[in-house]
Amino acid sequence: MVAGAEVLPAPALAPVEPLSALETEAWRLLCLMAAEGRRRAAPAQDIARVTWFSDPSLLNAWTDFAAAAQAWDLGGRGKTRTLAEDIVSYAKDSPELYRRLAALMAPLKARAPSLEEARACQAILDTLARAAEERGRRAGALGEAVAPLAKAATRLGVVFAGRERNPPVRIVLPHVPGLCLAYDDHGEACASDMAIFDKRQFWTLEPSGEAYTLVSAADRSLVLIVDQDEELIPLTRNPPPFTFADRGPRPRVARREATPIEAARFLVSVSPDLYLQNVSYQTLALECPGEGGWRHGAPVVTRLKRGGSTQRWAFEPPLRSRQELIFHDVVAPAAIHGLEVGGLNRLADDWAAVADDLRAGAAQVQACAEREQPFLASGSVVDVLDSWRRVAGEARNASTDLSDED
Repeated sequence: MVAGAEVLPAPALAPVEPLSALETEAWRLLCLMAAEGRRRAAPAQDIARVTWFSDPSLLNAWTDFAAAAQAWDLGGRGKTRTLAEDIVSYAKDSPELYRRLAALMAPLKARAPSLEEARACQAILDTLARAAEERGRRAGALGEAVAPLAKAATRLGVVFAGRERNPPVRIVLPHVPGLCLAYDDHGEACASDMAIFDKRQFWTLEPSGEAYTLVSAADRSLVLIVDQDEELIPLTRNPPPFTFADRGPRPRVARREATPIEAARFLVSVSPDLYLQNVSYQTLALECPGEGGWRHGAPVVTRLKRGGSTQRWAFEPPLRSRQELIFHDVVAPAAIHGLEVGGLNRLADDWAAVADDLRAGAAQVQACAEREQPFLASGSVVDVLDSWRRVAGEARNASTDLSDED
């Protein structure tokens, strides 16, 4: 080694870990996602046909993905299988070359390589690089087979990951702008000023049979209830003027586990200007009468349905319908993998990165010989072989799953 000479860093030997398109999981999930897409296309279409979507982003992303998956099934599956088999063949052909390279490099940790040793290492690295470049060119040529599906999968994955299935909403009084349903420090239902941000103003409406349970976003153990008065309930089954029940218990929040099921179930509608009524009280609805003025903290009570504006409520943002929630659940098993599958769109780039790393290694070993410096590889040949073995195993499975007969 030349005294005072600069020690040149040596690159890793064809790392696999950072390269997403060569990663095994993407190939496995591609097959899983495509299969789930086929199974769920018809049910999702049936739901979408009869559903109004308050947020159509998932529907639009799913529609694009389903179309791309169908086109891929018809014309791209065989080409994609070729790309998977390229990974298998590289992992099968390269181990002997890597082992020979490891044997040549072992003594070079303590001394500079001779020109003959450098050329021998270069020859192996160039052979490996050419094999990676050949596969990269093929990946580029066949890229149109997987790119539309990968892009559609990525978009679906992004939308799904950023979209809450059933987000909390405010239940507002349209006739009194700025007021919404909440509860006070004693747990009693009241109107709340939306200018004063308070998580008690937000509710998650969970479907419960034909009704909904209103769960507090501030404390998910709390639900809105109307206490069950067994003597009053039968009186609410007769409509005016034959009813003698014009009011019921004041709504409040209580712990779900300590609450009778019917006390926490409310009939609501996804249309504007809706009633909110406990399922047990057929002629009573939640009302904010504003008898002391419509203000922050004004009581919300249960009174006879009369059709007035003080009993009319709306959701902000619009409540997601049951069908929209079902649609989310139907497409979820496919959509959840979208971000991981999307990396397959970069397959040619990943092969190029492998080749570039090998080319850099070949240049580095030559520089070490010329400068009389030891060659210290930053990558372990054993680790590289283990990575390729792992990648090849999953790619081999993917190649089988990608059979045109599937």
